[in-house]
Amino acid sequence: MWCGLEQAAFAQPKICGNQPALGGWSLASCPMLRDDDGDGIYSVTVNLGDTPLLEYKVLPTGMWDGTSEIRANGTCPADGGSKRNDTQNIQIIRPDTAKPATFYFDSRSVTDPSYSTAPGNRSAGDSLMMDAPSGTCPRWLAVGDFQNLPGPNSSAVTLRLLRPGVFVGRGTATKAMGSGWRWKVLEQGADIAREYGPSGWAYAPCEATPALVSTPVSVGDSIYFIFHAHGGRMQTVVSSAPLDGFSSDGSSTCQPPVDLGTLTDMTGQPQDGATAPLSDAGLDAGLDGGLTRRPGIHCDCQIGAAKSQSAPTRVVSVAGVALVLSLLARRTRRAR
Repeated sequence: MWCGLEQAAFAQPKICGNQPALGGWSLASCPMLRDDDGDGIYSVTVNLGDTPLLEYKVLPTGMWDGTSEIRANGTCPADGGSKRNDTQNIQIIRPDTAKPATFYFDSRSVTDPSYSTAPGNRSAGDSLMMDAPSGTCPRWLAVGDFQNLPGPNSSAVTLRLLRPGVFVGRGTATKAMGSGWRWKVLEQGADIAREYGPSGWAYAPCEATPALVSTPVSVGDSIYFIFHAHGGRMQTVVSSAPLDGFSSDGSSTCQPPVDLGTLTDMTGQPQDGATAPLSDAGLDAGLDGGLTRRPGIHCDCQIGAAKSQSAPTRVVSVAGVALVLSLLARRTRRAR
């Protein structure tokens, strides 16, 4: 019934953090994450205040049980300072708080072999980390055993935005690799680099455990590295020929600015057709954290020739627009 996914039952997972909107570390005040779609992905959207450092943990059981909390790897602080992150809070330097932030908890056991198994078959993520620090638009790489020298060098694969919350990069294998080869996500060119593996985020000099790939690779194969940043899942697709559907559309890897990042119109009211700030659609559908509807101005028209489809498409040509503008100009002159 769950399309190859096993769902664990979590009564009331919570997120606790150092902001009032995240409970201020008080368990009774920490917001619950909800699975409104029944697909095993829980989420909550909150408005955060400006902060130089956001810290949080996801509590799958809704309690501080000491074992299941989703946290950072190691005790290295995100700012590189001398104060250790002994609590292993997930830390985000200067997050963009101008728009609502969404936090996710993925409770499902993914049986698709292209996905790397997360510890306890649980993962978490947010809509903030990949854009932080605010205004910088970090660059992200896939690094690992597919390189002759693993690391952020010319053989690393750049990850680009495939859709909101999902990043993809394609590399061509230069060597054969058997089952069990590894890769991880690494920030490029940062003073205090972040990296991600199935066990979560780590801040240099701490390291994240890399993803293990069960699919062997031959020389010349196309390797697609997919990071579902909102849900915290890593996926690897290997093919003997290039595949469709894994190419970036060229959009910036950072999220849209505030005027396009919310689902409210200029009066503050919900836009028509908007149901939630960010969808928690399933990983199996490839919609991890995708926007349910792009905010902004929408029309049912296009410039150029109509595409063949079952329903008629309105077509607006450049010549037609020019004719309308010319007629309006003539009418204006006559009125004078």
